Amino acid sequence: MNDARLRAREYRRLSDAKGGTSIDDQGVDNGEAADENDWDLGEPYVDDGISASRYARRRRDDFEQLVADLRSGPTGRESRFGADILMLWESSRGSRRVGEWVSFIELCEAKQVRIWVTTHERLYDPANGRDRKALIDDAVDSEYESYKTHRRVSRTTVKEARRGRPHGEAPIGLKPEYDSSTGKLVTWVEDKQWSHVPVQLFEMLHARHTLAHVERTFRQRGYVNKSGKPFRHGQLRRMAIMHAYAGLRCYKGTVYPGIWDGLVTEEVFWDVFHHLTDPSRTTTTGGRATHEVTAALRCSRCDLLLSALNEKSDSHPAVYRCNKCGRKIQKAPVDELFIGAPDDLGLVLEYLARDDIFEVLSTPASDDATVREVKASLARARAERDQMRKAKGRTLAEVQVLANSLQALEDEVAQLEVHERELTVPSSVLTILKPGVDVWTSWHAAPITARREAIRTILSPRYFGAPYLLPSPRSGRYQEIVERIEWRRSEADSKAGAAESR
Repeated sequence: MNDARLRAREYRRLSDAKGGTSIDDQGVDNGEAADENDWDLGEPYVDDGISASRYARRRRDDFEQLVADLRSGPTGRESRFGADILMLWESSRGSRRVGEWVSFIELCEAKQVRIWVTTHERLYDPANGRDRKALIDDAVDSEYESYKTHRRVSRTTVKEARRGRPHGEAPIGLKPEYDSSTGKLVTWVEDKQWSHVPVQLFEMLHARHTLAHVERTFRQRGYVNKSGKPFRHGQLRRMAIMHAYAGLRCYKGTVYPGIWDGLVTEEVFWDVFHHLTDPSRTTTTGGRATHEVTAALRCSRCDLLLSALNEKSDSHPAVYRCNKCGRKIQKAPVDELFIGAPDDLGLVLEYLARDDIFEVLSTPASDDATVREVKASLARARAERDQMRKAKGRTLAEVQVLANSLQALEDEVAQLEVHERELTVPSSVLTILKPGVDVWTSWHAAPITARREAIRTILSPRYFGAPYLLPSPRSGRYQEIVERIEWRRSEADSKAGAAESR
C-alpha cells in the first residue's frame, strides 16, 4: 500500500435483507468510488440486518468497533482505523439518531477523518461548517423518517393483534399460509412434520411431568429442533408458554383470539401456562436441577454444561463433571469461587453487589411504548426534584411546604426507578436483589430457578464472561481453580476455544 495515497475504509449496514441496497452492492459501489478517487481501500466494517434507528434493539457490533478503532490513536490514520476517509453508501448507513451522529461527526473531526457518501458522490469534511450542517441535516431527516415508519408499524401491529392475525415467525408445529395471488400472509396452519413435538410437550406437562423428564424423553425418542440439536430445557419451557399453540394472539400482555386453529385446547394451555409461571412453585430434587453453577459452567472440549455429582465419601468429594468426556473438577472450590462466603463474596455475588448493577444489566433501549413512557416520566421527575432541591424558603411555612414537595418528588422518582428496573432488568436479578437485604442473604432466600437464571445471565459473554473448564495442567488433588477456568467473552472466543480443546 502506497503511504502517499489516501486510505479509506467502509462502513456498510443493511437494516432489512428484504429491502434496500445489499451489503455486497454497497461494497461494489464504494469500491468503484475508491478506484475513481485513487484511494487505497481497507477492510470494511459490516453490520448486516441491523437497524441504526432510535427504535433498534440489537447492538451494532461493527459500528461500535469502528468508533473504538477511531478513538485508539491521535488521528484516523495513526489509530486502529488506519485510514483518512470513512466511506458510507449513504449518510443514514451511519446513524438515524441525531445525537449519536453528531457525536460521531465530532469524533471524525477530532481524528481528521473525512466522510465520503457514495450516493452523493461527495467527500465531506467534518471540520467544514457547511459540510457539517449537510451531514446533520441528513441525520435529522433520517430520524424523522424512522419515527414515521415506527409509528406506522406500531399502529398496524396493534390493529393486527386485535384482529387476531399471526405475527412474526411461526413457532415449531405451525407454518404460514400465503395468498397465492398477493403473496401476503393469510394465517398459520398445522405443520404435520413438526406438530407432534408441541402436542406431546403439552400432554406431558399437563400430566405434570417435569421439563427435565420431557427433555430426556424427547432425547430418547430422537426428537431434534430445526437446527438439528436436541430440545433443551429452556427451549421447551418457552414453547410451553406460547399462546400461539392454543390459537391465541398475545400482544403486550393482552390476549386476543387468533384466526388460526390451535394445536392444544385453551384449557390445557392455561393449565400448563399457570403451572410453569406460578411464583409459588418450589424446586425439589425430583428430576430438576438443584445446583446454580451448572447453569453456566461448560466443558471446553465438548461445549456442554457440566453436571454435579454428590459426595460419596471423604475420598470421593462432590464434583462437577462433563457427562460426555468425563472431565471433572471438585465442586466446593468452584462454588467458593463463584458464590463465596458471607464475609468473602464470590465472583457472581460480588458482581450483583455492585452499586451500578441495575445500569449494567439494563437491556438496550426498547421500542416498547411503556418503557419509553416510564423513562420520560422518570427524566421529568428527576429534573423537577433537582430543581426543587435548589429552592429556598424565606419563612418557616415556605420551608415546610418545600420539604413536603421535595419528599413527594423523591418518592415519585424512587417508584419510577423501581418500575423502570422491572421493565428493563432481568426478572431473576430483581428476584434476588431486595432493598435493605444483603446479597448473600437474598441470594440464598431466592428460588433455585432464579439463582440459575441469574448465573446464566451474569456468566455470559455479554457481561462477566462465559466460564469453561479446562483440562488439569498437572496431576494432584490440590490445584488452583483459576488455572482450570477460562473466561470467554464472545462467540468467537468460544469457537476458538472449542477448536483448541479438540
